[in-house]
Amino acid sequence: MYGADAMIPAEINPPSWRRATLTATVNEEALKENLDLLEELREAAHFREFAVKQRATRRYNTRV
Repeated sequence: MYGADAMIPAEINPPSWRRATLTATVNEEALKENLDLLEELREAAHFREFAVKQRATRRYNTRV
């Protein structure tokens, strides 16, 4: 396209330590735990948002 040809690397590097020690089951469990934690964080954020909106409504209604 821009005057460069595609090149295939001459040697393939061995996998990194992280990729070599990765186990799919442990990774899946960690992802599930993170999803559970994310749900808890979303719920806490929802409660904080609700409380802030209630305070704003209360303050607005006292001035009207």
